[in-house]
Amino acid sequence: MRLKTKNGYDLLIFLQESQTQGGVYFLDIDLENDVLDGMELALKIRELDPYAQIVFVSTHDELLMETIQRRINVLNFILKDRGLAQVRADIQATINDAIKLRQQQVPLAEEPAHFEYDDGLSFEKVAIQEINYFETAYKARHVFLHSDHRLSEFVGKIVTIQAQLPQFFRAHKSILVNPDKVVRIDKETHQVIFANGDTCDVSYRRIEALLKLIQADKC
Repeated sequence: MRLKTKNGYDLLIFLQESQTQGGVYFLDIDLENDVLDGMELALKIRELDPYAQIVFVSTHDELLMETIQRRINVLNFILKDRGLAQVRADIQATINDAIKLRQQQVPLAEEPAHFEYDDGLSFEKVAIQEINYFETAYKARHVFLHSDHRLSEFVGKIVTIQAQLPQFFRAHKSILVNPDKVVRIDKETHQVIFANGDTCDVSYRRIEALLKLIQADKC
């Protein structure tokens, strides 16, 4: 178990910092003393972890249809009022199912050497080692690509690119950084500095995680 919490926002912060992908999440639809209910939390989890396997635990079986209508795509819906022994059995069976699904997934290919995109005028390909970071553009559903020698814009989403390039780090909700290109992090200004002089913001909450990642890569 990576995290146990009664606060949905704690989980979202954990996911942003750890960049967990393909996690299994057991959620109570009725989260006590929380602004988010279980379904809203599930949708936000899906934004951060597109391959999440979500399991609801609830006494409200009538809400199962709502999960379908909202296209949450849950792995299981466990009823709490079936007795402790049965609930435990259901949880274990669900974990076993999650493991099987993970094993059936196509093994991850080697990290790509290039990133490909369509800028609207032509189909472009740029070497991963030349990319400093991606940033959400001002125009809806557009992304800026900052590389060593150019700035490009194309239609896309940060969360989709993060799934394509798991070695990149989510430094901010709107910024995806290539850790291999970082030369310095200014903890006072919350800035990431790259070799070519480019800079970008890094969230206060994620500075330490990025520092640890860079230090680990250098070991």
